[in-house]
Amino acid sequence: MPEINSSELLKNIKSGCLSNVYYIYGKDVLTVENAAKAILKKRLGKDWKSSYTKIDGKNIDVSEVSDMMEICPMIADYNALLINDLNGEELSADKLDNLIDAIKNIPDFTLLIIDITGFDVKNGKKTFSGKNKKLVDNIAKKGVVCQCAVKTTADMVKTICAGAVKRGCEISKKNAQTLAEYCLMDSMQITNELEKLCTYKNGGEISLEDIDILVSGQIETDSFKLARAVIAMNASQAFFLLDDLLNKRNEPIAVISAISMSFLDLYRARAAMTVNKRAEEVIEDFSYKGRAFAVNNAYRDCRKVSLENLRKCISILRDADRKLKRSSVSQRIILETALTKMLIAARG
Repeated sequence: MPEINSSELLKNIKSGCLSNVYYIYGKDVLTVENAAKAILKKRLGKDWKSSYTKIDGKNIDVSEVSDMMEICPMIADYNALLINDLNGEELSADKLDNLIDAIKNIPDFTLLIIDITGFDVKNGKKTFSGKNKKLVDNIAKKGVVCQCAVKTTADMVKTICAGAVKRGCEISKKNAQTLAEYCLMDSMQITNELEKLCTYKNGGEISLEDIDILVSGQIETDSFKLARAVIAMNASQAFFLLDDLLNKRNEPIAVISAISMSFLDLYRARAAMTVNKRAEEVIEDFSYKGRAFAVNNAYRDCRKVSLENLRKCISILRDADRKLKRSSVSQRIILETALTKMLIAARG
């Protein structure tokens, strides 16, 4: 069976079109986990939580698992096994072959799900390789391989809006998109932050101010907010964000790198606008796939500052980066001095 996506898998589960073997992976970890749970619920019914065996793939005993696959269930309809984070590369050739043989001969009463949530099984590449490819290819012949890719912005906005309503709150599409972008489209973080926001609002509407105050952005998103504060010449917000970034124990060099990336996004957008280039062209030319929102936001915000002033800010960041790597001066002082200079530069 060819590889399917999470939407196709969900349709199959709802329609009852199920297999005995599943391999589920992808960057959207929350969807990977939810897909595995949905299969278990469908197969095992209301008592599914106590009716399956979870196995740590990092410490797997292939011989023991092969024996477990042969056990006929006494009470439940299926003998269900969930193996989490099985890395084929960590198995010897013999053990991998034994596992594949067991999968090829899996009994009709056994349900096997392998889900990958703790590492990138493709190791940053577009396709599987080595032993993992051999494992996945054989599973595809017997069952279902599903990739849970990061959702599009539009899909994520729908999910957030529906999630807010489910929790008794409301959120506009615009603010839902902001929340998704602050969390870098990470479904798990979005769910956690939405839960926090809805608890805080207690039935009200979630505002942009609520998101700015409560959402614990990752270093990239906090750096983006800092860059936006600089070009808006909001000094108090800019210093608050810098202080927050450092208090989260981020390495100063990582902080300066993330801030520099945000200013480069703004610079590219501003330069592109001067020659009538569209955001889509910038996304394509600079390989922003997966970070298209960064370009769209940069197009929105860069109008507030000139190309020359953005160049000055980038030069200030370059000099600060050099000082961080070479100087014995306090790293916080170097960053605060650079931020002061940027606020002056942005003012022109």
